[in-house]
Amino acid sequence: MHRTTGITSRRRTMAAISRILVLAMAALAAMAAPAAAATPTTDGTPVLHFAADGTDRLDGSLEANRSVVVDYDLARLSRCRNQYAGGDAWSIGVYYRVDGGPITTQAVTRLDENRHNVKVPVSIDLPLGGQDLELWFHAGDRTGCSEYDSRSGANYHYAIGQPAVATFGADWSESVTGTIRAGHGLTIRYDTARLPQCRETYHGVAAWHIDVLFRFDGGPVQSQALTGAHGAPVPTTVDIAPGARELELWFRVTGQRSGCTAYDSDFGADYAYTIA
Repeated sequence: MHRTTGITSRRRTMAAISRILVLAMAALAAMAAPAAAATPTTDGTPVLHFAADGTDRLDGSLEANRSVVVDYDLARLSRCRNQYAGGDAWSIGVYYRVDGGPITTQAVTRLDENRHNVKVPVSIDLPLGGQDLELWFHAGDRTGCSEYDSRSGANYHYAIGQPAVATFGADWSESVTGTIRAGHGLTIRYDTARLPQCRETYHGVAAWHIDVLFRFDGGPVQSQALTGAHGAPVPTTVDIAPGARELELWFRVTGQRSGCTAYDSDFGADYAYTIA
């Protein structure tokens, strides 16, 4: 349960925050951008639906190092619906955490051009190695009304599947844990020490990046970034195409100022993997 000995204090704090946010929303209503209450377009991203009848449903499957969209019907929390100056003065937020870690919140409501709330699909990133996604919802308005949707305090829990992981070490080792499967993800962890070339800087900041290039069954080449700010390595997940039978991948470092490039491609043979 998310309620602890200090839950009363936390509820009061959440209610106070909610009142402040709602007042700010009312004051800025004239500046609110139009928003539509449409079902989110997910392009294969799994969706957690919370329907008006109190049920919840997962379309797709949760996988670490990928994201999930939360689609919440606002009719589930309908008690706190104060109005102010002809517009809605209430809001609903989703609170979530992975494996009991820090709590994050995002709004699932937004004022439209008429200052009425519509639902907003929320995207949640699932960290690599995460096992359990826990979430609940809270509604509040400017009067201090507070209401929860938390499966009677137990919260909503969803198991996070683990993708196959391909690791490329600084010692030139390569290994894969798990099974590479069509329609699922393959997370790539790459040690940037394998490509030390083209390490340019600009005003003291790294001006180079490393990408993974890949293709399925000899098809078009695609790429994804493997480094972030200051050249820090960032694990990336490649979506394995449905029906694919073989994956080829290789790596490229690029100097952003000079265009310098170097490759890690198993001496031109590329790294090839059979897809289950």
